[in-house]
Amino acid sequence: MNPYTIDQYVADIRAIVAAESDNVAITDRIKPLSEKITSEPSWFIDKYREVDEDQGFGLHLLFEEENHDLAVFVIAWAPGRGLSAHNHKTWAVVSGIEGQEHETNYVRRDDGSKPGYADLEVTQERTLYPGKAIGCLPEDIHSVWNNGEKIAVSLHTYGRHLNHTGRSIFDVKAKTESPCIVNIKGE
Repeated sequence: MNPYTIDQYVADIRAIVAAESDNVAITDRIKPLSEKITSEPSWFIDKYREVDEDQGFGLHLLFEEENHDLAVFVIAWAPGRGLSAHNHKTWAVVSGIEGQEHETNYVRRDDGSKPGYADLEVTQERTLYPGKAIGCLPEDIHSVWNNGEKIAVSLHTYGRHLNHTGRSIFDVKAKTESPCIVNIKGE
């Protein structure tokens, strides 16, 4: 049997997005495909483990539509590093490849009407391991942290390229919100 490829994965996602309009249905249908592609990583190469030391993680773009809809990344997280609370402003599916990622989910307690201000409360914590996938909705807020001793690597599939969604990063203690733009390898 031939291995499942990134090209096949993208084609399957395009079909799902064309058939579904509900974000929950989209992520629910993509999760098993994401688990499938990460369980057969014949497409995976060593450079996907490279981390941008300044930001603590490395984003490796595998695919992006010309209009920035649908983007697939491999993200490598340095041990003890991660990304503070943030949203995506698009649906997302994340599947573990190597290591572990600790995720903290938040709910926003304010109404978002005061620019630059956000009051967040922790709602759940969980750890993502290889072979498992989780989905995120556009307004979900979470932080991601590599709580392991080795680089953690995961596949991230988004309904829109992260730097084209207008997403935010939050400082939970200072109760602030600001734009979230990340450095991406290959761009």
